[in-house]
Amino acid sequence: MQQTIVLRGLVAASLFVCVTACGTVSVKVPVMRPAEINMAPYTSVGLGEFHYGGNGNSPRALADAVEEQLVAAQRFQVIDRQRMADVMHELKLSASDLADPHSASKLGKLVTAGALVFGDVEERYQEQANDEHSNDKDGKPHTQHRLRGDARVICNFKIVDVATGSLLIAKRYEEQRSDTNYGNDAQRPQAIDREALFSAARREVVGRFLKAIVPHQEYQNASFEKDGDIPQLEGGIGWAERGEWQKAQDAFTAAIGECEKNPKIKSAQLAKAYGNLGLSYGFAGAYDKAYPMFDKAYLLSNNQSYLDERDQVKQIQSDAAKVQTQTAAPSGS
Repeated sequence: MQQTIVLRGLVAASLFVCVTACGTVSVKVPVMRPAEINMAPYTSVGLGEFHYGGNGNSPRALADAVEEQLVAAQRFQVIDRQRMADVMHELKLSASDLADPHSASKLGKLVTAGALVFGDVEERYQEQANDEHSNDKDGKPHTQHRLRGDARVICNFKIVDVATGSLLIAKRYEEQRSDTNYGNDAQRPQAIDREALFSAARREVVGRFLKAIVPHQEYQNASFEKDGDIPQLEGGIGWAERGEWQKAQDAFTAAIGECEKNPKIKSAQLAKAYGNLGLSYGFAGAYDKAYPMFDKAYLLSNNQSYLDERDQVKQIQSDAAKVQTQTAAPSGS
């Protein structure tokens, strides 16, 4: 009986060592994503009217958020909203008039904006109160009060080329934020901070819109493999976690050299070193060096995951090319 317990303990310990010594390490790596539409030809944008509907507290809040995030993006020269409003009032134009190229060109002669952002905003808020009644163990009645607030922001964004009147983009975004407060017996729930809910929903709506017109950074997971028989892999992963790609590449290259001289290392283990080297090249932007590493890893292991990683790097390369196009200076500038 005691021998059985010991054997079970040894098996459990060996499994633990395998899990900790092998497996993958997920590293979050910043990558640039392209915008949905190429706004490179437009160095300046103006903010037009945002028609408002609903029962929110601040009709101008979303337009303020758009202006704030456009300025923060440092991608465009943003024409002051009041300046745009004054010029459009002077020309007796509304945002809908800009669909007419003649009207758009009239505006274009008086302002420097190459494109105009405008849209329709709807903000809706509702609250619901509920009471739940119960008795404690002594039979004394109690009431739990619940107050739930829901804020919804819907915005239809449009961007028009001021010179031609052509519609560049039309996007609809919707976000909802909710909160619930509780109270017991004579203690009523605190009031819902409805403006905080609206503010959070607006930020998300505007953030999603900005991603449609401005390249942006996101974090992508890179799955590096480790192996107890190849300690250099963990050293390379450590450098990758710090974004020190050259040092990571050196560590993985050294691991490959050691593995190829060691007859005890299986081909599937060697594939891990090649796969890691491919990732370190790919996320460093050395795409032409990355692809042969993934091919070698796949040939050694027949593991489909290396082809998936190859596709991942290929998408990063494609996105990088689009970002470069979208951030290029307009011709003639």
